[in-house]
Amino acid sequence: MGDFRPRTVWLGHPEKREQRYPKNVINNQKYNFFTFLPGVLFNQFKYFFNLYFLLLSCSQFVEELRLGALYTYWVPLGLVLFITIMREAIEEIRCYLRDKEVNSQVYSRLSTRGTVKVKSSGIQVGDLIIVEKNQRVPADMIFLRTSERNGSCFLRTDQLDGETDWKLRLPVACTQRLPTAADLLQIRSYVYAEEPNIDIHNFIGTFTREDGDPPVNESLSIENTLWASTVVASGTVVGVVIYTGKELRSVMNTSNPRHKVGLFDLEVNCLTKILFGALVVVSLVMVALQHFAGRWYLQIFRFLLLFSHIVPISLRVNLDMGKMVFSWMIKKDSKIPGTVVRASTIPEQLGRISYLLTDKTGTLTQNEMVFRRLHLGTVAYGMDSMDEVQSHVFSAYTQPTHDLPASRAPAATKVRKTISSRVHEAVKAIALVHNVTPVYESNSVTDQAEAEQHYEDTCRVYQASSPDEVSLVQWTESVGLTLVGRDQSSMQLRTPTGQILNFTILQIFPFTYESKRMGIIVRDESTGEITFYMKGADVVMAGIVQYNDWLEEECGNMAREGLRVLVVSKKSLTEEQYQDFEARYVQAKLSVHDRSLKVATVIESLEMEMELLCLTGVEDQLQTDVRPTLEILRNAGIR
Repeated sequence: MGDFRPRTVWLGHPEKREQRYPKNVINNQKYNFFTFLPGVLFNQFKYFFNLYFLLLSCSQFVEELRLGALYTYWVPLGLVLFITIMREAIEEIRCYLRDKEVNSQVYSRLSTRGTVKVKSSGIQVGDLIIVEKNQRVPADMIFLRTSERNGSCFLRTDQLDGETDWKLRLPVACTQRLPTAADLLQIRSYVYAEEPNIDIHNFIGTFTREDGDPPVNESLSIENTLWASTVVASGTVVGVVIYTGKELRSVMNTSNPRHKVGLFDLEVNCLTKILFGALVVVSLVMVALQHFAGRWYLQIFRFLLLFSHIVPISLRVNLDMGKMVFSWMIKKDSKIPGTVVRASTIPEQLGRISYLLTDKTGTLTQNEMVFRRLHLGTVAYGMDSMDEVQSHVFSAYTQPTHDLPASRAPAATKVRKTISSRVHEAVKAIALVHNVTPVYESNSVTDQAEAEQHYEDTCRVYQASSPDEVSLVQWTESVGLTLVGRDQSSMQLRTPTGQILNFTILQIFPFTYESKRMGIIVRDESTGEITFYMKGADVVMAGIVQYNDWLEEECGNMAREGLRVLVVSKKSLTEEQYQDFEARYVQAKLSVHDRSLKVATVIESLEMEMELLCLTGVEDQLQTDVRPTLEILRNAGIR
């Protein structure tokens, strides 16, 4: 770890590197050609059970201790070692072939000669790599460009963090604006990246373009990264490689391959020691009965050899053969097709599991969210009363006072907001505070370009990193406020009357597991009003929203019904307030040291006395057969 240092990576110029970087080779093997045989033998004979039979066989080379033909001792031991070596060799060959397949995958690299093909193992720090849709990211990269019209892409990260949700990633704004990908080689720019570490959820770096007027500086965070072992789920992306080989986040989070030994083997090893102790005692007793006559010390060894079959070597043969049969049966089991036995030395351990650790979302549940409840404090709407919400939203956009600025609205509405306006505010907030992107696909009637131009409902699908967010946006569509367009800087909503509302996205504060909330600052193009919307878990939002006497109680009630609860709030900002915030926020994001703390401090300066709009309740259905599965596990003694 001491060798890892921060680095400056020039785009498309690997030769400008400041230090030597490891080759981009994945190696998950336990041994190499020279260490295989010594390593396997060492792992066998470091346990007393195997060492006992080795010493027993070696003793037959001593004339005074020989009890029979050499082969009666060496053939069983040789058979055991042969089976073990062959099993380890097969697993190593399989591992080698898997690594070779990954290292041999071909990618496109941008160069001064155009696009050239390169193997994954030939990729270097500083290379500009093109990754197609459904292709594995070959190295840790900074996201520079995408072919998607909305200027973003989604990643599947299940092979990195186990999460099935797609993750939204954003390119560097400066490079996304370039006319073509080839222009990346024409600009003089570099990425400053922190030293390699194991944290896959955070990244600190900066992007600098020196030939701009003035020079461009952009902060880089986890949103701008494409980690190795993830898969591009949408569009074609271009990235600059910043880490390779053993410095990859995925590799640093993987422990070194080791020889695994099951609990059963350790127990047999312990029993062998006890039986050997008993052998020594019996041998001493037999010599004592002869009054230690003659060369009694040789007699002790001869008695040890005579009684040695108390620990049968056939036990070891049977154990190894049994494990091989177990592994074969698991692999061929029709109820679990596609199962791969990675370690054939410990299949019997599956029968000794006593604790099962599981997450809930996507494992015990289907990860398909359905909107169930909207709560405004004084009134709640369930599935049977969504038509009331729809009528409130419709009336909000058909009343003539809707288009008036707040300062010119009738005075009566200022005193106390009507239920209709409160519902409208809540639905509008839910339709805006998210990271969902509508994508239009061609069908048999309409092509993609026409669908995008006319916001065709039948061609639209929503892409997001969380099914929670998709369910919320689908719900706002069902009640009349539809998300029809989005890119990195703007969002379009369609009202029940067909009018398009345009919003400029000024800032987005994505959801993190630490903050448990997400926020967005938008400007309404029709009125110029700037609003900060935020949604998050009740435990963090309770201290952010203005005091009220119903939030905690209603959150508890909805949670007891099995609903996932989100608290939605808003805060209006003046132009001066926003400009002051933006200056401090940009400065904090460009900081290389303690960036996350500085950014959080600036954002928290906005997160005070926010107006509580509503609670949303989303249901995630259980997977089929969860109940009987848990009962069977409990009956099997698994906690």
